[in-house]
Amino acid sequence: MKWTQKPDYEFVDGRECHITLEKRPHYCDRGNYIAKLFPHPKTQLARDIDEQDGWPRYYFDHERAKLEIEAWLIKRGQALQ
Repeated sequence: MKWTQKPDYEFVDGRECHITLEKRPHYCDRGNYIAKLFPHPKTQLARDIDEQDGWPRYYFDHERAKLEIEAWLIKRGQALQ
């Protein structure tokens, strides 16, 4: 999957969403990284996502975060070819 680096975060696009991965301040105890999901309005994904999906998500390891996000995109049928 193609990750794009920006100055303060990186992101990956799915079929119906945009997911960002940001580094958190060193004093944050929930994780070193936060992933945020932005479903495109009026899509099936936007209608399906609720608080049970667990977004935003927190991670301690950068590579594990990316692997988990990519696995989520594949599982939800959001991975771009």
